[in-house]
Amino acid sequence: MLEKGFSVPELAVPALPQDISWLPLPPGWWGTGVVLVIALLIFILFRLARWRRNAWRREALAALQHPHSVDGWLALIKRIQLMHQPRSRVSQTLSPEQFLQQVAIDPDLRQQLNAKYCQPDNQLDASHSARLQVQLKHWLEKLPNV
Repeated sequence: MLEKGFSVPELAVPALPQDISWLPLPPGWWGTGVVLVIALLIFILFRLARWRRNAWRREALAALQHPHSVDGWLALIKRIQLMHQPRSRVSQTLSPEQFLQQVAIDPDLRQQLNAKYCQPDNQLDASHSARLQVQLKHWLEKLPNV
Protein backbone atom coordinates (compact mmCIF):
# COMPACT_ATOMS: atom_id res chain seq x y z
CA MET A 1 0.00 0.00 0.00
CA LEU A 2 0.94 3.59 -0.07
CA GLU A 3 3.10 4.94 2.64
CA LYS A 4 1.92 7.69 4.81
CA GLY A 5 2.56 11.10 3.28
CA PHE A 6 2.88 9.74 -0.23
CA SER A 7 1.14 11.88 -2.86
CA VAL A 8 0.21 11.07 -6.41
CA PRO A 9 2.11 13.24 -8.84
CA GLU A 10 0.14 15.70 -10.98
CA LEU A 11 -0.60 14.26 -14.37
CA ALA A 12 0.59 16.25 -17.26
CA VAL A 13 -2.19 18.17 -18.99
CA PRO A 14 -2.48 16.63 -22.44
CA ALA A 15 -2.38 18.97 -25.42
CA LEU A 16 -5.89 19.20 -26.88
CA PRO A 17 -6.60 20.26 -30.43
CA GLN A 18 -8.10 23.69 -31.04
CA ASP A 19 -11.87 24.08 -31.09
CA ILE A 20 -13.46 23.49 -34.46
CA SER A 21 -14.89 26.61 -36.05
CA TRP A 22 -18.53 26.63 -37.16
CA LEU A 23 -17.82 29.07 -39.95
CA PRO A 24 -17.01 28.84 -42.77
CA LEU A 25 -19.09 25.77 -43.41
CA PRO A 26 -17.82 23.00 -45.61
CA PRO A 27 -19.13 23.02 -49.21
CA GLY A 28 -21.41 20.05 -48.56
CA TRP A 29 -23.44 22.01 -46.01
CA TRP A 30 -23.81 24.93 -48.44
CA GLY A 31 -25.06 22.49 -51.09
CA THR A 32 -27.50 20.90 -48.66
CA GLY A 33 -28.81 24.32 -47.67
CA VAL A 34 -29.30 25.34 -51.30
CA VAL A 35 -31.18 22.11 -52.06
CA LEU A 36 -33.44 22.60 -49.02
CA VAL A 37 -34.19 26.22 -49.94
CA ILE A 38 -35.04 25.22 -53.53
CA ALA A 39 -37.29 22.39 -52.29
CA LEU A 40 -39.05 24.80 -49.91
CA LEU A 41 -39.60 27.35 -52.71
CA ILE A 42 -41.05 24.68 -55.00
CA PHE A 43 -43.36 23.50 -52.23
CA ILE A 44 -44.53 27.07 -51.56
CA LEU A 45 -45.13 27.67 -55.28
CA PHE A 46 -47.25 24.52 -55.59
CA ARG A 47 -49.30 25.47 -52.52
CA LEU A 48 -49.78 29.00 -53.83
CA ALA A 49 -50.90 27.65 -57.21
CA ARG A 50 -53.41 25.33 -55.53
CA TRP A 51 -54.71 28.16 -53.36
CA ARG A 52 -55.20 30.37 -56.43
CA ARG A 53 -56.88 27.55 -58.38
CA ASN A 54 -59.36 27.07 -55.53
CA ALA A 55 -60.38 30.72 -55.34
CA TRP A 56 -63.63 29.82 -57.11
CA ARG A 57 -64.45 27.33 -54.31
CA ARG A 58 -63.96 29.97 -51.61
CA GLU A 59 -66.12 32.40 -53.57
CA ALA A 60 -68.83 29.77 -54.04
CA LEU A 61 -68.80 28.89 -50.32
CA ALA A 62 -69.18 32.59 -49.52
CA ALA A 63 -72.05 32.89 -52.02
CA LEU A 64 -73.84 29.96 -50.38
CA GLN A 65 -74.27 31.99 -47.21
CA HIS A 66 -76.44 34.61 -48.93
CA PRO A 67 -80.17 34.06 -49.51
CA HIS A 68 -81.11 33.28 -53.11
CA SER A 69 -84.21 32.73 -55.14
CA VAL A 70 -84.56 29.43 -57.03
CA ASP A 71 -83.18 31.14 -60.15
CA GLY A 72 -80.21 32.35 -58.12
CA TRP A 73 -79.54 28.88 -56.71
CA LEU A 74 -79.64 27.35 -60.18
CA ALA A 75 -77.35 30.05 -61.57
CA LEU A 76 -74.87 29.38 -58.74
CA ILE A 77 -74.99 25.62 -59.37
CA LYS A 78 -74.41 26.19 -63.08
CA ARG A 79 -71.43 28.47 -62.37
CA ILE A 80 -69.93 25.78 -60.13
CA GLN A 81 -70.43 23.16 -62.82
CA LEU A 82 -68.72 25.38 -65.37
CA MET A 83 -65.57 25.16 -63.26
CA HIS A 84 -65.48 21.35 -63.51
CA GLN A 85 -66.89 20.54 -66.89
CA PRO A 86 -66.29 21.89 -70.37
CA ARG A 87 -68.53 24.79 -71.35
CA SER A 88 -69.84 22.84 -74.34
CA ARG A 89 -71.10 20.06 -72.07
CA VAL A 90 -72.75 22.41 -69.56
CA SER A 91 -74.37 24.51 -72.29
CA GLN A 92 -76.06 21.42 -73.73
CA THR A 93 -78.11 21.02 -70.54
CA LEU A 94 -81.01 23.34 -71.20
CA SER A 95 -83.42 22.35 -68.46
CA PRO A 96 -82.74 22.42 -64.73
CA GLU A 97 -83.66 18.73 -64.49
CA GLN A 98 -80.66 17.83 -66.63
CA PHE A 99 -77.96 19.71 -64.76
CA LEU A 100 -79.45 19.06 -61.29
CA GLN A 101 -78.96 15.32 -61.86
CA GLN A 102 -75.23 15.83 -61.33
CA VAL A 103 -75.73 17.60 -58.00
CA ALA A 104 -75.96 15.57 -54.80
CA ILE A 105 -79.14 16.99 -53.25
CA ASP A 106 -82.34 15.41 -51.93
CA PRO A 107 -84.99 14.48 -54.52
CA ASP A 108 -87.64 16.69 -52.90
CA LEU A 109 -85.33 19.73 -53.10
CA ARG A 110 -84.54 18.86 -56.71
CA GLN A 111 -88.27 18.65 -57.47
CA GLN A 112 -88.96 22.02 -55.79
CA LEU A 113 -86.14 23.69 -57.71
CA ASN A 114 -87.50 22.28 -60.96
CA ALA A 115 -91.07 23.34 -60.19
CA LYS A 116 -90.24 26.91 -59.12
CA TYR A 117 -87.70 27.69 -61.85
CA CYS A 118 -88.69 30.86 -63.78
CA GLN A 119 -91.95 31.21 -61.84
CA PRO A 120 -93.22 34.46 -60.29
CA ASP A 121 -93.02 32.98 -56.78
CA ASN A 122 -89.60 31.33 -56.91
CA GLN A 123 -88.55 31.53 -53.26
CA LEU A 124 -87.87 28.49 -51.11
CA ASP A 125 -89.03 28.55 -47.52
CA ALA A 126 -86.37 28.98 -44.83
CA SER A 127 -86.06 25.30 -43.87
CA HIS A 128 -85.67 24.12 -47.47
CA SER A 129 -83.22 26.90 -48.19
CA ALA A 130 -81.12 25.94 -45.15
CA ARG A 131 -81.14 22.26 -46.19
CA LEU A 132 -80.13 23.23 -49.70
CA GLN A 133 -77.25 25.36 -48.37
CA VAL A 134 -75.92 22.48 -46.28
CA GLN A 135 -76.22 19.94 -49.10
CA LEU A 136 -74.63 22.26 -51.65
CA LYS A 137 -71.78 22.95 -49.22
CA HIS A 138 -71.12 19.20 -48.85
CA TRP A 139 -71.31 18.74 -52.64
CA LEU A 140 -68.96 21.65 -53.20
CA GLU A 141 -66.41 20.36 -50.69
CA LYS A 142 -66.42 16.90 -52.31
CA LEU A 143 -65.70 18.24 -55.78
CA PRO A 144 -62.13 17.51 -56.88
CA ASN A 145 -59.56 20.26 -57.25
CA VAL A 146 -59.28 21.80 -60.68
